[in-house]
Amino acid sequence: MRRRSSRRARAWISLCALALSAGLTGCSTATETASSAADDVTGPRPATADLRVGLTEWTIVTSRPRVSPGRVTLVVTNTGATEHDLFVSGTWGRWHSPGLAPGKQDRMSVRAAPGEQLSLWCSVPGHDAQGMRTTVQVGR
Repeated sequence: MRRRSSRRARAWISLCALALSAGLTGCSTATETASSAADDVTGPRPATADLRVGLTEWTIVTSRPRVSPGRVTLVVTNTGATEHDLFVSGTWGRWHSPGLAPGKQDRMSVRAAPGEQLSLWCSVPGHDAQGMRTTVQVGR
């Protein structure tokens, strides 16, 4: 059995790798969460927003814990050593990526309803049970 701290370290490394590949900076601790300024502002919101999703053994890391309602483009990257995929389920549907070999990336567009919680998981046998599952909150 692997220690929880090593799982966090791998998740942190994956998140930083995603941030670096996106040209982002400011990674400082594994427990920090990124938030979008658009999530804190009332008024009109963009119709489409990107959410970066990293898949690795045995976790899913997102670039932020909250998205705005409407169309959301997920940029999914397999930063792990084995094949992974991503399933997303929400009020307005269910979407999935193809199986991604290590280092491969896919873009998927999903619809997010105000106030819901999107469920994200890997459907490769045994991966969900190992902890490859997370949620993303949708703003109102």
